[in-house]
Amino acid sequence: MIDLHCHILPGLDDGAQSLDEAVEMARIAEKDGIEKIVATPHLFRNNYVHEDLSIIEEKRKELNKTLKVNNIRVEILNGAEVHISHNLIDEIRKNRDYIVLNKGAYMFVEFPSEHVFSGVQKLFFELMREDIIPIIAHPERNSVFVRHPSLLYELVQMGATVQTNRGSFLGIYGKKTEEAVLHFLELNLIHFIASDGHNTRSLVPRISEAVIRVEAEVGAERARALVMDNPKAVLEDRELPFFTEAVNPDEKKKKLSLKIPFLK
Repeated sequence: MIDLHCHILPGLDDGAQSLDEAVEMARIAEKDGIEKIVATPHLFRNNYVHEDLSIIEEKRKELNKTLKVNNIRVEILNGAEVHISHNLIDEIRKNRDYIVLNKGAYMFVEFPSEHVFSGVQKLFFELMREDIIPIIAHPERNSVFVRHPSLLYELVQMGATVQTNRGSFLGIYGKKTEEAVLHFLELNLIHFIASDGHNTRSLVPRISEAVIRVEAEVGAERARALVMDNPKAVLEDRELPFFTEAVNPDEKKKKLSLKIPFLK
């Protein structure tokens, strides 16, 4: 499996706090069947602003070297979890190789948990003009997307993709988040499942439990695509092989309401 979203690089954000912890996280991932991890430190969020983003590549190389010495067969690739900011386009133009995933076209976009900016469609259009394919990070944890899945649907129709967290399927973030992620799955609005791993305790870099849950909901083929086929395409900078047509939540709601018989 491939874990597209993990805070495994030590000392850059609220993820691994030491090289030893990062190594242990990789060990956990290896035991779970994960072969590749994209390191996605937070960028442009709160205090996670680095003067020189080359530190990301330095940390990645150091970790890969240490994993090889420790005979841990997990490869760490470069990426970031990019918080929406007013100068995002300028940052992409200056630091693209440190921001996108594996130096390709895909890029994680993170929204605040309680807000989606009114001009998000325009921003996504501008990103695509820069040949960036946005991956919306864990929208099931955003209250606006949860209340208005039609907005998420609209962004996917524009060409965005969606990543959800392993923990969301397991109830780690609460019942509402679990219900939301299953609803997004039902609407074909999920293209990747990742760990969003931060440590060796509560938010570990594992995916397999979520895969089992997804298999029970939509079958093994689709579950495999979300952790293997689609992430592999991202790392190879090509179109996703498994992109099931999304269901319009508003249309689905109308159809359901028509099936409810009138009370007499």
